[in-house]
Amino acid sequence: MSTTKHNNITWINLISPSVQEINDLEKEFPIHPLVAEELTSLTMRSKVDIHPDNLYFVLHFPTINQAPSCEVDFVIGKNFLITVQYSQFPALEKITKNISRKEHLRDQFFKDKASSLSLSILKELYDSAMHQIDEIHIKTNKIENRIFEGDEKENLRKISLIKRDILDFQRSFYLHGNVLSSFEQSFKRKNHEDFFEPEFETRLNALIGEHAQIKNLIQNNKETIDTLHDTNESILSNKTNEVMKILTIMAFITFPLMLLSSVFGMNTISTPILGMKGDFWIITGVMILATFTMFCFFKYKKWL
Repeated sequence: MSTTKHNNITWINLISPSVQEINDLEKEFPIHPLVAEELTSLTMRSKVDIHPDNLYFVLHFPTINQAPSCEVDFVIGKNFLITVQYSQFPALEKITKNISRKEHLRDQFFKDKASSLSLSILKELYDSAMHQIDEIHIKTNKIENRIFEGDEKENLRKISLIKRDILDFQRSFYLHGNVLSSFEQSFKRKNHEDFFEPEFETRLNALIGEHAQIKNLIQNNKETIDTLHDTNESILSNKTNEVMKILTIMAFITFPLMLLSSVFGMNTISTPILGMKGDFWIITGVMILATFTMFCFFKYKKWL
């Protein structure tokens, strides 16, 4: 648990809290009993609950090269904010450390109400997500530059990892829109006007726009990596077909050799050519002629 107090606003961040810790917070802050119960375990999907004394919402944030996504629970009161994470989430932990060490950041984040603090934290988390998308974009560009360099199997592995990260982003961020919309509706109804500062709607709209931008970037990266995957599969398939074609042609070219060697290798009393003067060279010449004929046939058909 980490606690930061500034300008009459308290922010508490917990990692995998125990039931006792939640009970202690419930005694200190006006947390709804249903919310307190929710904080003791993971929630599988993003959600919003609006209560008279606090707002509760759950968001999931993807982290590349790490599965599954990180859940963050927000409990917003009039003068307090509680965030709960159930696994190591570097982006949120970085925010808590920076705020605890730098006074100008505390002035910036704790300047009005707890709802304003929550938007500032979400803004930082979205910026972190943008950096992760930039990393995915860089990886995608590297694959695009190497797509024709003959390393299709390694490209396929890297493409699969990027597609996994993009899928994690889609599953997490696409549900954020419903949460932000519920926030906006709560503000417009003015049922919790004590929770919101005058500029809340403007800042929330900016956050909704950033969320839409992230969704578009995710979709663009998905379309790009899908195209690269199809291209890589086509190259790999063409290579496989070329190998199969060459092996098939080689098998048919050597077919006369195996046939003639089997015929003249039979243990019979009277075998043509065998016993004649120069029979070995005659048979060898027939084999070479048959092989050359098959080769010319494939060349004529443009199979070679």
